[in-house]
Amino acid sequence: MNGVDGHLLARLPAVTAAKRTRLGVIADPHLSTRAQGTWKCYHRTETFLSRAVDGIQSASPDATVVAGDLTKDGEPANFDRYDELVAPLSGPLTVPGNHDVPKSFVDHEVLPVEDFADRYTSGGYPFRERVGGLDVYCLNSAATTDGSLRDTWGGRVSQDQLDWLAERLDGPRVPVVVVHHNLFAQPEHTGGFWRNFPLQNADALQDVLTGHGPVLVVSGHHHIPSVQRDGDVHEVIAPALCSYPPSYLVIDVGPEGTTVRRMPVTTPAERTEAYMLGATGTDLGQAVVTLAADRVGSEPQ
Repeated sequence: MNGVDGHLLARLPAVTAAKRTRLGVIADPHLSTRAQGTWKCYHRTETFLSRAVDGIQSASPDATVVAGDLTKDGEPANFDRYDELVAPLSGPLTVPGNHDVPKSFVDHEVLPVEDFADRYTSGGYPFRERVGGLDVYCLNSAATTDGSLRDTWGGRVSQDQLDWLAERLDGPRVPVVVVHHNLFAQPEHTGGFWRNFPLQNADALQDVLTGHGPVLVVSGHHHIPSVQRDGDVHEVIAPALCSYPPSYLVIDVGPEGTTVRRMPVTTPAERTEAYMLGATGTDLGQAVVTLAADRVGSEPQ
C-alpha cells in the first residue's frame, strides 16, 4: 500500500480490521463551473476537485467515497462537469448532499433524488459495498420520498433505511457508514444555523449502530475536519474540498487501528485566499472557518 503524507487528523486505536484497507474520502466539492468567490471558493472548485482525484489515485485506495454536496446547487451542467473530473476514480461510492437534491428555494432544474441514485448507484439507497476488511453502508440523508426536507438544508435518515441497516450490521467486516449529515453535534453548537448540521434523527441512527462496534461513520456537510466518539461509534467529519482548509482524506484501517490523514489541495496562496474569503464572508462562513481553523490547529484529534 502506497505511503501518504498530509496531516495526521486522528488515530482511532479501537477501529481495527483484520485486512488492511484504505479509503479515499471526498466531501463537499460544491463544484461550480460559473460562480465566483464566496467562502466556498467557487472559482477554485474545478481545480481543487481535479487535484483531489489525482491525489487519491496516487494513494491507490481500495475504494473512494464521496460524502455529498457534489455541486453548488444541483445544476445539471455542474453534475456533468463533476462526472468528467471524477471519471478516473472508477465509480466512487457516493451519497447525496443537501445541495444535490431539489429544494423549494432554488429556481433552476435539479435532478430528482431518484435520478441521482440512478446516476451514482447500481440499485439506489441504501446500499452496501464490501471493500477489503470493511462493509461500507451508504445512506441518503438529503431527501425523503414525502418531500419533507425540501425546505431545509437539514437531513434525516428514513426509517426504512434504519431498518435495512439494522438487519445487515452483524458480520466479520468493520462497518463504515457514509452519510452526508453529521451524526454527532459539535461541542460549539448552540443552535441558530448550526441546527441543520446534525441529523434530525441522529439518536435513532446511533441506537442502530451502538453495540455493533467498533463502527466508523464518515460524514461531510459541516465543512470542518473533526472526530467525535460515543462508546463504540466513531465519527469522522471530512473537511470540505471547497472551503478552508480545502482537503480530502485518506483513511487506513488495519490490525493496529485506524489512521485518518487530511490531504490539502491548495498552494499557500490559495490556502490564504480560502481563509480570507471565509473570515470576511457571511456569518455562517465566518463561523465555519473559525471552527475549521481550531480543528486544524489541534491536529491530531
